Amino acid sequence: MTNQTTVQNSSAVRFGSGKIEVGASTSALTDVGAIRNASFTREFEKVEVMSDNAHRVLVGIKDEAAYLDFDMLETDFNNLTVFMGGLDTLTEVAASPVTVTTEAHTLTGTDSARLDHKDGDGTEVSAIVVTDSSGNACTRDTDYVISVDSAGWTTIARSSDASGNIADGEAVNVAYSSTPNSSVKVTAGGKVAITDKVVRITNTNESGKKLQITLYKASIENGWTYDFPADNNFDAGMIHIKMKGILDITRTAGDQLCEIIDEQAP
Repeated sequence: MTNQTTVQNSSAVRFGSGKIEVGASTSALTDVGAIRNASFTREFEKVEVMSDNAHRVLVGIKDEAAYLDFDMLETDFNNLTVFMGGLDTLTEVAASPVTVTTEAHTLTGTDSARLDHKDGDGTEVSAIVVTDSSGNACTRDTDYVISVDSAGWTTIARSSDASGNIADGEAVNVAYSSTPNSSVKVTAGGKVAITDKVVRITNTNESGKKLQITLYKASIENGWTYDFPADNNFDAGMIHIKMKGILDITRTAGDQLCEIIDEQAP
């Protein structure tokens, strides 16, 4: 089969994905890291008027918009909260010790009972004090034994020592201190106002030249989805994001939707 044409500009053949950034302005953007399946779309609807005696008359366009969608491989809720534009509230929870003063457990036979709270690192909780149903102090390894199970939970059981003072089926009170994992907590629901963000994708070739697309005024479209892969799939869970850019009417007409900077083709 013969060639239909020749390559007109080999620099215009592009390769590779891009870096996604999001922030309040072009000078305050955060790199969201590893992604997949990034794509850019520009859309508008043509406005046409029908005449009775001639063809359709094209008046112009309306509903001009641009979209940037992708899958986040790094499940970072700090970044995801930025994309949500204020709809969600993120709280950082420090790994601070929690004191438990009154926790009742009924001990039957020598069966182990898990304490209600665990250390985040899976070690034994600290400062354990046990009293029997009459409020008398109990002695470790004489009245009761403490262990850590395979899941990192601290457990308590009656001692097998015949001299133990905890009766079979007796309820004891356990006081202790546990240190949970640090975490971030995201709460959502009830807020309706979305703060627009700047979102950008940048493809950089092997020569260090960029193809960069920036949406000036973008907000998340239809929420987001997180895919939990099968345990035997050996793939990462991903968050799918779709950002919709609309016109920023504070900018000059012709430069209200997006900016494309191409260093690669010239």
